[in-house]
Amino acid sequence: MPVLIRGDSNMIVMPLSYSASAIARSFEVIEEITIAEKRYLIIFDKKTPRASIVKAELEDVGGELRHVAVAMLELNNQKSIGDNVISVERFWEDSSVLQVEGVCVDRRYQELGFATQLYEALVIKCGVILMSDNTQYEGGKALWQKIAKSSNALSVFILDSDAGLFFPYDGTKAIYDGISIPEEKIWSVHPDVEHFGIVLIAEDKRRVETLTFSNE
Repeated sequence: MPVLIRGDSNMIVMPLSYSASAIARSFEVIEEITIAEKRYLIIFDKKTPRASIVKAELEDVGGELRHVAVAMLELNNQKSIGDNVISVERFWEDSSVLQVEGVCVDRRYQELGFATQLYEALVIKCGVILMSDNTQYEGGKALWQKIAKSSNALSVFILDSDAGLFFPYDGTKAIYDGISIPEEKIWSVHPDVEHFGIVLIAEDKRRVETLTFSNE
């Protein structure tokens, strides 16, 4: 995420819906949440991979009862990173790494924090590591900064995927809190591709604190 593209993403925004049988067949319900007195299911398809938040109550969609999606993540399994093809097992031996290729939230629900809820549920409930894409729109940048600043569940790090080093690139690993690292060290603005190899990483804060404590 390092090359910032000005403007909004051209991703298609919902509506999207799933039948109850499709969710039972292809997804795992990893969490149920209640926001503004409405129940939602966070669902994860590990094989594809993909994740969504859907309304728990079925609604009539074209004459069929379906779970309507309010948010979703497009994901990609990562086995290696960077131009030098560094194996992700070098950093995370016992965790899957999923790269976030797209975030889509129904415009009617964009103020309810569903994107953050998806990130947190995947990392905490499924034990995965989330990695940003190498290009970002301003909305994606704002989401990563929001998570870094305010998530009580996740810690965010800056990784140079070409060099295989975390910021500050001296063999240590500094937590990014949304403001602690100058923006010009993370993002370059299109067409400048200087920071194309820089990605953001979201990990379980509890695990990070445990590892930090054990190394002290």
